[in-house]
Amino acid sequence: PGARVGAARERENTLLSFGRAAEHAAVAFVEFDVQVTKDGCPVIFHDDFILTQKTEVLYEMRVTDLLLEEFLSYGVQKEPHKVSKPLLRRMEDGRVLTWSTEEDDYLCTLQEVFEHVSPHLGFNIELKFDDNIIYPSVNLNRALQAVLQVWIALVHLIYGLLLFI
Repeated sequence: PGARVGAARERENTLLSFGRAAEHAAVAFVEFDVQVTKDGCPVIFHDDFILTQKTEVLYEMRVTDLLLEEFLSYGVQKEPHKVSKPLLRRMEDGRVLTWSTEEDDYLCTLQEVFEHVSPHLGFNIELKFDDNIIYPSVNLNRALQAVLQVWIALVHLIYGLLLFI
């Protein structure tokens, strides 16, 4: 899932990992998880929580409780002048490590995936929710609507471009 073609060469669920997957003839699609930020933006991230550290204290923040700007502030930054916050990962054995790979890439939105990943690569999009929470249907509908809005905007853009061909 999440375009793990190589062995931790790049972090999964990034534009870089999807681009690398698209380069492999045997890869027809990638699976990735979408969560919706507090302000309604679909973002690509597998884990339910962002794990970070401030002055020797570990913090876990639910992705769905973060604003988009907060979410994007973790790890490598798209704009080099921005200061990044540490992005950590809890291993299966409980250890907490800096999330580092040979080549890193910034956290991204669903819209960025649609805009920048090869149109020849299929997507298996999983709407991610915490299995330990019973969500009101309004929350589920809100997440689905946010994803569909991005998709519909893309379809309108493509249709508009086709009119000019």
